[in-house]
Amino acid sequence: MDEDTTLADLLALNLHEFEDEVRNIVDKAVKEMSMEKVLKELDNTWSVMEFEYERHARTGICNLKSSEELIETLEENQVQLQNLMTSKYIAHFLEEVSGWQKKLSTADSVISILFEVQRTWSHLESIFIGSEDIRKQLPEDSKRFDSIDSDFKELMADAEKTPNVVEATNKPGLYDKLEELQISLTVCEKALAEYLETKRLAFPRFYFVSSADLLDILSNGNNPSLVQKHLSKLFDNMAKLEFTKDDDDNDTKDALGMYSKEGEYVDFDETCECSGQVEVWLNRLMDSMRATVRASFSDAVVGYEEKPREQWLYDYPAQVSLASTQVWWTTEVNIAFARLEEGHENAMKDYNKKQILQLNTLIGLLVGNLSKGDRQKIMTICTIDVHARDVVAKMITMKIDNSQAFQWLCQLRHRWDDEAKHCFANICDAQFKYSYEYLGNTPRLVITPLTDRCYITLTQSLHLTMSGAPAGPAGTGKTETTKDLGRALGIQVYVFNCSEQMDYKSCGNIYKGLAQTGAWGCFDEFNRISVEVLSVVAVQVKTVQDAVRDKKKRFNFQGVEINLVPTVGIFITMNPGYAGRTELPENLKALFRPCAMVVPDFELICEIMLVAEGFLDARLLARKFITLYTLCKELLSKQDHYDWGLRAIKSVLVVAGSLKRGDPDRPEDQVLMRALRDFNVPKIVTDDTPVFLGLIGDLFPALDVPRRRSPDFEKVVKQSTLDLKLQAEDSFILKVVQLEELLAVRHSVFVIGNAGTGKSQVLKVLNKTYANMKRKPVMHDLNPKAVTNDELFGIINPATREWKDGLFSVIMRDMSNLTSDGPKWIVLDGDIDPMWIESLNTVMDDNKVLTLASNERIPLTPTMRLLFEISHLRTATPATVSRAGILYINPADLGWNPVVTSWIDTREVQSERANLTILFDKYLPLVLETMRVRFKKIIPIPEQSMVQMLCYLLECLLTPENTPPDCPKELYELYFVFACIWAFGGSMFQDQLVDYRVEFTKWWVTEFKTSNSQARELYSITTSTRNPKNSSLGPTGCQSLSWTQRCPCRGHMPPLLPPTTWIWLAVLVHTAETTRLRFFMDMLMARGRPVMLVGNAGLGKSVLVGDKLLGLNDDYMVTNVPFNYYTTSAMLQGVLEQPLEKKAGRNYGPPGTKKLIYFVDDMNMPEVDTYGTVQPHTMIRQHMDYKHWYDRTKLTLKEIHNVMYVSCMNPTAGSFTINPRLQRHFCVFALSFPGQDALQTIYSSILSQHLSLTGCTNAVQKMANTVVTFVLDLHKKVAATFLPTAVKFHYIFNLRDLSNIFQGLLFSTPECLKAPVDLGRLVMHEVERVYGDKMIEESDIETFNKVTTEYAKKYFEELDQEVLLAKPNIHCHFAQGIGDPKYLSIATWQELNKLLVEALDSYNEINAVMNLVLFEDAMQHITTFEADSWHEGGGCSGGDDGGAGVGGYARGNALLVGVGGSGKQSLARLAAFISSLEVFQITLRKGYAIPDLKVDLAATCLKAGLKNIGTIFLMTDAQVADEKFLVLINDLLASGEIPDLFADDEIENIISGLRNEVKSVGLQDTRENCWRFFIDRVRRQLKECCVSLLWVTPSECEVESSQRSPTVPALTGSTNGRRKLSSPSVRDFWKIQSSWRGGRVAGGIALQRYSIDLFQFTTPSLCCMPDSKVSVAEFMAYVHTSVNEMSKQYLLNERRYNYTTPKSFLEQIVLYQNLLSMKSKQLMGNMERLENGLTKLQSTAQQILLQAGTREEEYVMAPISAIRFSCSESK
Repeated sequence: MDEDTTLADLLALNLHEFEDEVRNIVDKAVKEMSMEKVLKELDNTWSVMEFEYERHARTGICNLKSSEELIETLEENQVQLQNLMTSKYIAHFLEEVSGWQKKLSTADSVISILFEVQRTWSHLESIFIGSEDIRKQLPEDSKRFDSIDSDFKELMADAEKTPNVVEATNKPGLYDKLEELQISLTVCEKALAEYLETKRLAFPRFYFVSSADLLDILSNGNNPSLVQKHLSKLFDNMAKLEFTKDDDDNDTKDALGMYSKEGEYVDFDETCECSGQVEVWLNRLMDSMRATVRASFSDAVVGYEEKPREQWLYDYPAQVSLASTQVWWTTEVNIAFARLEEGHENAMKDYNKKQILQLNTLIGLLVGNLSKGDRQKIMTICTIDVHARDVVAKMITMKIDNSQAFQWLCQLRHRWDDEAKHCFANICDAQFKYSYEYLGNTPRLVITPLTDRCYITLTQSLHLTMSGAPAGPAGTGKTETTKDLGRALGIQVYVFNCSEQMDYKSCGNIYKGLAQTGAWGCFDEFNRISVEVLSVVAVQVKTVQDAVRDKKKRFNFQGVEINLVPTVGIFITMNPGYAGRTELPENLKALFRPCAMVVPDFELICEIMLVAEGFLDARLLARKFITLYTLCKELLSKQDHYDWGLRAIKSVLVVAGSLKRGDPDRPEDQVLMRALRDFNVPKIVTDDTPVFLGLIGDLFPALDVPRRRSPDFEKVVKQSTLDLKLQAEDSFILKVVQLEELLAVRHSVFVIGNAGTGKSQVLKVLNKTYANMKRKPVMHDLNPKAVTNDELFGIINPATREWKDGLFSVIMRDMSNLTSDGPKWIVLDGDIDPMWIESLNTVMDDNKVLTLASNERIPLTPTMRLLFEISHLRTATPATVSRAGILYINPADLGWNPVVTSWIDTREVQSERANLTILFDKYLPLVLETMRVRFKKIIPIPEQSMVQMLCYLLECLLTPENTPPDCPKELYELYFVFACIWAFGGSMFQDQLVDYRVEFTKWWVTEFKTSNSQARELYSITTSTRNPKNSSLGPTGCQSLSWTQRCPCRGHMPPLLPPTTWIWLAVLVHTAETTRLRFFMDMLMARGRPVMLVGNAGLGKSVLVGDKLLGLNDDYMVTNVPFNYYTTSAMLQGVLEQPLEKKAGRNYGPPGTKKLIYFVDDMNMPEVDTYGTVQPHTMIRQHMDYKHWYDRTKLTLKEIHNVMYVSCMNPTAGSFTINPRLQRHFCVFALSFPGQDALQTIYSSILSQHLSLTGCTNAVQKMANTVVTFVLDLHKKVAATFLPTAVKFHYIFNLRDLSNIFQGLLFSTPECLKAPVDLGRLVMHEVERVYGDKMIEESDIETFNKVTTEYAKKYFEELDQEVLLAKPNIHCHFAQGIGDPKYLSIATWQELNKLLVEALDSYNEINAVMNLVLFEDAMQHITTFEADSWHEGGGCSGGDDGGAGVGGYARGNALLVGVGGSGKQSLARLAAFISSLEVFQITLRKGYAIPDLKVDLAATCLKAGLKNIGTIFLMTDAQVADEKFLVLINDLLASGEIPDLFADDEIENIISGLRNEVKSVGLQDTRENCWRFFIDRVRRQLKECCVSLLWVTPSECEVESSQRSPTVPALTGSTNGRRKLSSPSVRDFWKIQSSWRGGRVAGGIALQRYSIDLFQFTTPSLCCMPDSKVSVAEFMAYVHTSVNEMSKQYLLNERRYNYTTPKSFLEQIVLYQNLLSMKSKQLMGNMERLENGLTKLQSTAQQILLQAGTREEEYVMAPISAIRFSCSESK
């Protein structure tokens, strides 16, 4: 073409004659142009893309800087290139695209490995280059690292010269070189790990830090300032050091003193030099710490009397002041005893007065202004002083006058030895040297008589070289008492929270560390460790105890010689009988001395703590406090979250103390009353609040103290609420303030409330408040049940000992390392389960540390909080409940109004807002109140969910088109009523007795009367013509069409294709029900609102949703998510992530701008765990609530956008319901069984049209309506007569069965239906095929036959009854011969037998020979099976996916169930051969697992889908080596798709292989269309045939089948219900003993013929004796049938089963054959011996006759001849 080209020139080319070719060329050109554009953009992008660098701090070399933009661009462009490669127009650009693909792939690999190498090098460089010690200890590895170091530096210098990313990364050999460096670095790391063990032996406290922390300590060993952040993990309470300064004001390596975590500073006795090897100076530091504490002790004890105590205690560290006070108490009591002995009778009383005076002086100090540290110090001394006072008072009461009295000796008595310059602690006959571990300024426990008893038990166990085991319920102080005893002895106590993740090696490392440090280990919840580990732990503990007992300095522990410090103590605490606990092995129990911990004296503890908080009238207040809690426990309702125990008491006392200090002039009883009320009201449920306030009023009469308020804070809370577009109601603001108050005193808080009560909003508002206050809050959320425990907390790989971090541990570690002072929250939004929350026990109690199986200890910093957002605490143990504060949000606290108001505020038109407010107030209160008590919903739906659904529907209806700004208010009311009725009535239940939809209609019409006639009509939700459930509003709202009028196919049926080319499953005939559901689905899904359809099996939920999803445009993607019993959250996440692609940063979504719809079928099918949680649901809820989930490998957040959920659920299957917190997100619509009229219309239309199109006679056509009525009425009768039970759980009759019947009728032809009676017989056959095959008992079969006959006579009375009911009534597709498929009847058994024998002969010619005896039942099974191969279950009026049978053109599958030896597999193979299908069967071998099954299934799917070969996948229950095999089968049956069955390259091959076929059927060859075509063909061509053997007792059978069936719904839902294969007579696979009808003539004949035929096959010796053969056969049949009869008698008499099966009958025949053969051989052998003997005799006789005369010869020969003659006759 040029400038001179005219239109005529173009027309002359006649291009219109080559339309397709031109279109293809233009398409190709357009695609190539877009490719060229993409490649040009790629070139431009990567030509300027350069690495960013940053300098390494130590070496100054350039290191690569991580660039999000670079990684995102690289990933995005790789996906682009991949898409280009899949294009069919790639040919011209193939070389260029391949080149770019190679370059970017190399760049990706190099960048990935380079960052890995750089990170490892950076980590190891400071260790190997910076640490001289390591270079000396590991000379070879240091040399290796030096080589790596030089190579890496050279490599980075080279990279710096080439900044362009593609050029730098595509240098030849670069990747290989980096790989070598990585391997070398790994070797260095391994050597380092071994080296760490030597460091741990040098400084044993290293055993209690993780390897990562230890490497950090070692790498910074020369820089003490950097090491000091780890000191808190190595020492009990040393947080940092004070160093001397050099001239530049920088820290030197000389430490002057230490700081505790509370900020207390203590000067070292001597300057401690922190230089040299890190383990050496840490040992020096430990010695300095102990020497300092010891020296302070000496000074404090000496200086005690030099000044008043209240002044003296300020001069020394808190630990020293407290211990010195205890030393002087012991001294002064001993002095008092000495004075008593000297005759001073009042010596002890005088000392008691002195004690009281000292105590009151301290209390006076507490009321004044003190620093936080001094207040804590005095409170701790007060706590111990009160105990000291009480001990002395008790001794006075008991009149003890001797220091050797047990009452005094049993106390823990500290004393200072002037000679040894040491402090000792004595208790009973045990003495312990004080260990001088610096403990800082920490609180101490209140000592009660129970504490004293525990002290005695534990100290005595140590004295006897045993270990201690305090055991008792939650909150009795087991762990804290052990820790407190350790503090009293100045020893470090490590608390370990035991979990299932701990193995014997990690336990061994802990014991190794304890033994060498001499510290105590307290193993909390010890019996959570698995019993296998505990048995090894027993040996480890005994090894340590034996070494201590033998006073060894060094001992062998697990093959290593280690030091022993004899102060080591091992203690275990246990909550007996809690969930997830094991029983301790006996050899372990013997090593621990048990100590029973019971509930202590709360009043005493309360009194002492009140004293410590500065209350003077402590005793009376303590009594009131405990009385209130006792009465609460008895009088309030039993709520799971109520806790009136020790921890709750303690936290209220802390609040009371802060209130007293904040308002010192207020009377003490008012202060305590306020604390008790304000701290407890947040957890009290609405019904209990009046009782609780009444109790407080009775205990504190005439007191009405206002709650403490902070107007400024409340103002910010209100503003934050408005910022989040919420309603700042007083009740809501109060909850936010209460949460803030709780967080001030408890570091763990449960926020509890039902779904939709506003828990999340309370948290969000408080978080926003912190942000508005510029406090820089940090919040991380996770659902702990969406991952496994190992994924949550981490696990050690038992093989490699490599630690894999967990999600929670990573989040907590990162948060713990944050240095900001703002609030840091970890929100655990998921069900409470003892298996995970018990691992947080040490975090939630006063230890505030997370202990991991790797021995890492992550502290909970003062600004960190754990928040649990949950709906209940039913599954929590008391130990969990007591550890956290409770904020309970009652449903009444929020109500529906704030939710509605917030939604109304989003509407833009002012008049609309005003009208809606009036309408909500008019209708909602009454509707909600009535809904609570009167109407039954199909599943429990939270109230807020229905209100939310109302808002969603109004959102869809109140569009500018429907309600213009100037529209009348009546129109708003019309739409409101329409939405309201559907929001509340859409989920109404229709059961066998009451249709609640009708009831709701009646109530509505009666309740809301109005003058507006149209509005009145709209109220009704029955099937009248103008009402909301039967109406949709026109654009103006002034007209309404009934749903029936809106049906797409009203008045006519869609034309049917010939039955051999259409798929019944694809037929969706709309009714009023489906039309209205589709109307609402269209509206809601257009706005991204989740929808859930709920209804019984077979009502068309999946088909309806599938039809909607298929009709979506290209802007949408659909992913099917089939659920089954074994679906886990990990499996679900794999399916959910498959269609997503990475966007910017951590954002993911569907490709391009598409929207992704997840269709979750059988939502309630997955397993419910022990604690009531469904794991996959937690995953979905986490996404719906927070819009993200976590990467399970990288443990990073993934934000998921542009996706929505649609789901279906059967409320009578699986877990029946789902978690209300997930349920509330969905708009629920109930499906009910279609009405008789609708079914009559649908099936009559289908059948009439079929009979008309196929050209049947008028007489036959006229019968259509009668046939439909007969089938529908019979269905109703069958469903009412045969009800499901535990054994007959499959007696469920629904639309699938009706559809199966009509599916069979639609295969009929005029040749088959010559007269009306033929149609009648065909219907009878189909009814027998569909319903009769489900029956499992003789009585049921007889009842069914009786009902069928009765109904046939009733509806077909004009037909010849004899012909109609004649037997056999068999229809099949091979009546005119195999290979000529026509659905015709077979007149006689002989005719059928002839056809099947021919088929069997043909089969045997090309396959392994099957010797089958085709008796009547066997033939009937084959015909039914083969007929099913042409039929499929289907949907009409929303018929659900269902199935019947195997083969043909349908998605047919079969489940064959019968006793062993009944010929299931053989008949299936023969039927498959008749249907021209190949048979594939897996071959089990050792180690055959799911991956192997996937390979087999993939190969079979490729054969069916790609090569279009019809295949039967035959699987027996013996081949189900793992129950999870059924999951794959279930997925294949449910959707035709198995997640991750094909690799990406295989999928590409499939798609490219089907492009031409897809185009040939008139579809565009897009990836989606090609894949859908493949899946559809697989479902059509691949038939599942599952063979189930029933050789179990009925009870076992009941359990196994009723358990397995619900776990994989598609296995029974998509297979033809329970095809039973029986023995020659009766089809009965449950009661196996009655499966052969012997007593009846027909059964006897069948058995005889069966026996005779078998003898012909196998026993030729009988063939020559026909009489014998018949007799034997008759006898065989008689034996078998008589045993059956006797078995029945046996069951009646003995209530025990005796079984006869086809196999036992065959074995009887085989036994007879074997015996006959053996006896024949034996007889023949004897005869031969006799004949040989006679021959010998004859020859001998002849020799004798030669010598004797002739007379003798005659005499002898006569009898011998006679014998020989008889022998030959016998033969």
